[in-house]
Amino acid sequence: MKTTLNKRSIANSSTGGKHAHGGSGKSPWRVLVVDDDEDVIAITRINLRNMVFAGRGVEIIGAGSAREAREILASTSDIALGLIDVVMETDDAGLRLVEFIREGLGDHKIRLIIRTGQPGRAPERYIIDNFDIDDYKEKGELSSGKLYATVRSALKAYQDLTTIELAGKGLESILQVSPQLFLHSIESLEDVYDKILTIMQELSCVGLGGAVTILGGCLAITQQDAWIVKVKVGEMDEATLSERIRRTPADDEIVIPLARHDEIIGMFYFRHSQPLTPLARHLMRIFAGQVATALYVSHAQLDLRQAHAHAIRMLSDAAEAKDACTGEHILRIVTLTYLLANALGLSPDLAAGYATASQLHDIGKIGVPDHVLNKPGKLTDAEFAAVREHSAIGVAIIGNAKGFSLAREIALCHHERWDGRGYPAGLQGEEIPLPARIVAVVDVFDALTHHRPYKSAWSVEEAVAEIERLAGKSFDPEVVRAFLQLYRAGRLEDVMDAQGGAS
Repeated sequence: MKTTLNKRSIANSSTGGKHAHGGSGKSPWRVLVVDDDEDVIAITRINLRNMVFAGRGVEIIGAGSAREAREILASTSDIALGLIDVVMETDDAGLRLVEFIREGLGDHKIRLIIRTGQPGRAPERYIIDNFDIDDYKEKGELSSGKLYATVRSALKAYQDLTTIELAGKGLESILQVSPQLFLHSIESLEDVYDKILTIMQELSCVGLGGAVTILGGCLAITQQDAWIVKVKVGEMDEATLSERIRRTPADDEIVIPLARHDEIIGMFYFRHSQPLTPLARHLMRIFAGQVATALYVSHAQLDLRQAHAHAIRMLSDAAEAKDACTGEHILRIVTLTYLLANALGLSPDLAAGYATASQLHDIGKIGVPDHVLNKPGKLTDAEFAAVREHSAIGVAIIGNAKGFSLAREIALCHHERWDGRGYPAGLQGEEIPLPARIVAVVDVFDALTHHRPYKSAWSVEEAVAEIERLAGKSFDPEVVRAFLQLYRAGRLEDVMDAQGGAS
């Protein structure tokens, strides 16, 4: 005769003691036994009391009805296995419970085994074909040994599904954040170091459950043969990191060098309250590889930008050696170009690119004879034609090297006019590249406000008035509008004052 479990028996249904945890401190596997016969749950508990799988014991949670099982499922997480009777408060209560778990809760990971003492009322083939269960057993055939084997097989399947799920989530996190790493320069990587460490924290806890605590961790990079901790968890500094990575890591630690081509460029270190799982270590190493590649690419981009800037600086130095007026003029052009590009709404990175390229706007003057460049009087037609050649000479000097396209555009086109009456090609309006239109304004402004062999310096007010007068003729009206905004905000005087004023 069946007896119904009361809520008191449910509340005290854990196997308890060291057996529940396998003596390892790890949380036990949770097994839900749903049966309105109290003896069935009691015998199940006795038969599994010493069971340990994968270093974890087994906790039995009993429910005397499908209704009580629903309440337990709603309030208890990570139940690995359900052993479910069919006939309880109704003839098909167990089957309706299976439907609730799979469809209502959407839980397809928990393993479900139907156990019935009335196989005639719950035919095996019908249940297997029509309900999402993992096994069907008659209670009479589940001896102690067979019950152990059945539960172990189910726990192994649950463990495998959990591992696959965790791996999928871990890889999804890696795939989501990895592309972002390659969109940052080495300078702006500072902004994503926190995100990198957060992903590493999440990956390090894979398979450890919610009880794990990260005792310490950091992301560090190498700089001049020293470690620099960029972000950290807990108490961690360069000295502590150096001490930890010199010794063999313990089971609760992981040290992952960030290396490319045998060059170590960074390091991850983590220590947890319990040993990391093999899956966690594997996912962390995958992500660390992505971070290492991003750091390597960013360093390479920085080296390339520095080499590019150095090449431009060398060329502008050559122009400065040719023309005594050119050196300070170039510095002012760089500053004014950046300010004007920003005032036009361009991004700081693009404005900086325009400013760097502007240094070579007059590089072609290297090819113009000194007596023409420094002539104090009016130029003859032939001499003016020689000066006009500096645009084409500049393009020839810059050549077709990759990364110098902006410099080529500026050198070639900064003497074109908005109305089409400029040189060398007579381009008109927006046919003239924007960086050349910007440099055209600041170049004329700087030339007007500084002494030249053939003229004295104008005042800033006079030069600004001339620029405004030439809007729509020599200059792009929108560029002039932004230029006037800078003037009214006092930014032009700031540049003049910072670099010696008009001369």
